[in-house]
Amino acid sequence: MLHRFLLVGVPMCLLSLLVAAHHSISVEYDMHTQDTIEGVVSEVWFKSPHVRYYLAVTDEEGSQVTWDTHGHNPITLIRTGWMPDVIQVGDRISITGDVTRNGSPKLFIRTVELANGHVMVSHPGADNSVQ
Repeated sequence: MLHRFLLVGVPMCLLSLLVAAHHSISVEYDMHTQDTIEGVVSEVWFKSPHVRYYLAVTDEEGSQVTWDTHGHNPITLIRTGWMPDVIQVGDRISITGDVTRNGSPKLFIRTVELANGHVMVSHPGADNSVQ
């Protein structure tokens, strides 16, 4: 009986912890309200669980604010043609995405417009072939 618990019960308990650790995007972000920010990429985080780009954005008062933008996971983006080296530190880009519910400077990425005008779409199944 103990052997069966160790083989089945323990992995099931651990799996439930992993499932509980992941959250829905809509918990943190308002999926019905989008904003667009433009700035210079200060950090690229192209790894799991979510791709992140940190942007230095100048606000209305002239102060620089660092925005933390989150995208889908790297595998989903790579499957759409969104490669790790497309956006690099120092690039000036524009990001449109879902705003946070608490008003913090974060977005969930929907699209990124590169300096050359090419628009990358952060959606499973999109075609992000760089032209």
